[in-house]
Amino acid sequence: MAKPVKVPGYRYLFRRGSVLIFRRGVPEYARAIFGKGEAHVSFDTGDLRDALPRWAEEVANFNALLVRAKSGRAAPALTPALRCTPANIEIEEAVRRMLADRLERNEVDRVLEASDEAVEEFKLVLGWQATDIEEGLKRNGAGPSLSTVWMAEALIEENAWDVEPNTPAYRHLIRTVVRSQREARDRFHQIIDSDPIKVVDDTFSPEQYRLDVERQRERRNHLPISLFDVFEGYVAERKPAPRTIRAWRRQLVHFTKFVGYDDAARITPKEVQQWKESLLTSKMADGSTRNARTVKDTYLSALRTVLSWAKENHHIPANPAADVRVRAPKRVRLRDAGFTDDEAALILKATDNAPPKKLSKERAFARRWVPWLCAYSGARVNEITQMRRQDVFQVDGIWVMLITPEAGAVKSGLHRTVPIHSAIINRGFVVEIADLTGPLFYDPARRLKPSDEITQPRKVGEHLAAWVREVGMDDPRVQPNHGWRHRFKSLARKYEMDAETREVIQGHAPRTEGDGYGTRDHIGPMLKAISLLP
Repeated sequence: MAKPVKVPGYRYLFRRGSVLIFRRGVPEYARAIFGKGEAHVSFDTGDLRDALPRWAEEVANFNALLVRAKSGRAAPALTPALRCTPANIEIEEAVRRMLADRLERNEVDRVLEASDEAVEEFKLVLGWQATDIEEGLKRNGAGPSLSTVWMAEALIEENAWDVEPNTPAYRHLIRTVVRSQREARDRFHQIIDSDPIKVVDDTFSPEQYRLDVERQRERRNHLPISLFDVFEGYVAERKPAPRTIRAWRRQLVHFTKFVGYDDAARITPKEVQQWKESLLTSKMADGSTRNARTVKDTYLSALRTVLSWAKENHHIPANPAADVRVRAPKRVRLRDAGFTDDEAALILKATDNAPPKKLSKERAFARRWVPWLCAYSGARVNEITQMRRQDVFQVDGIWVMLITPEAGAVKSGLHRTVPIHSAIINRGFVVEIADLTGPLFYDPARRLKPSDEITQPRKVGEHLAAWVREVGMDDPRVQPNHGWRHRFKSLARKYEMDAETREVIQGHAPRTEGDGYGTRDHIGPMLKAISLLP
């Protein structure tokens, strides 16, 4: 069997030999609904114009089932081809395609080229068929001929229709097929008798074929655009952090469950507004409602950003979430977000405490050094917990640590080299890591389950947060790890550290394009700045 070849410009549309097919892998979470690992529907045609309307229907049906699978709703009874009942105009379009295919096969020309006897025999066959065909149009006749039924059944199967005998759709199909047979018979007689070719039944006029093309073009212009396909395009281009990908996918699932469909082109500002209001008012599992800032910065932000990307890339004409806003109340601060002198001293003194016997040596090492490294660099905790031995070295005789995306996630995406404060060196950090290799604060061999979101450095940070609470820094208004970052900023202002230098040390992205020019991490000035801290 020929290997399917992708049709450029159309997702999930392939050509196997001369036949076009819809082919799409089924995610594992949706296989209970689909009943298989891949959806596969043959269109029984090689003509792209004929296949595209049916391809659009298959894409829409597939996306609808994905939404159903994500929402946890049970699947309806479906045939493998995801059948649907056609409208009368769809039936007529399909019959017109069938007639055009039959006329293009030139069966009359082959008869004319054979012999006079073949021509006379062909005329007899047309006469016999005429009687059967006309019976199919009579209200009280013998019913459709066997050839009519076969053609109708072929169309039902080819188009994956849900059409049962004795239904209005079936009766319309039979009548239209009979009229196409009569039109074909009249055209054949015209060719045999060398008469001018003319349309007998206006159902098959050139104007109707022109309208078919326009309708097909209109349907192509309104093809469903899966919000999750758009999201995958955004991820492929922008490459957000794994945690962001996982969180935003959850928000998009929540939205598609709310509206009941997965089509970015259908979303309206009113639906986004209704979703926002539902998020703010609906009860969660614990009986509470969502914080307005959470709705603003998590849910709406994810949808707005993905739809903005869709607009920028011409998938949709406008971003329906662009003007939907949440007016979150200003955050009330009852104290500074950074540690006080007493709180900082409490944590740093606790780093000398003997660790529990069952605690791994890497976790014990993290307790001893990560708070100090955070305190004197203002770094994010996971930027420190992911550090490797090769990231600590000397530059012009100055001990530095390299914070780099190569070791793990760095929010700005930029590497930076930060001098190590003399208090840390005098305490013995450089000596203690001299013989180490690889990551300093975790053992890669202990990784039990691979995950892009819950990384080992992050788990170390969570362990340190819990430990900080245990040693007595239990004020819930201050984050147990991020408090160092706020404290560093406060001390930098107190000791009049150069504003741009402190931004570089902490790894804040350049505020302007000009700030991003040139090398920013000059070791000498940064060491001088860090040394201002007592």
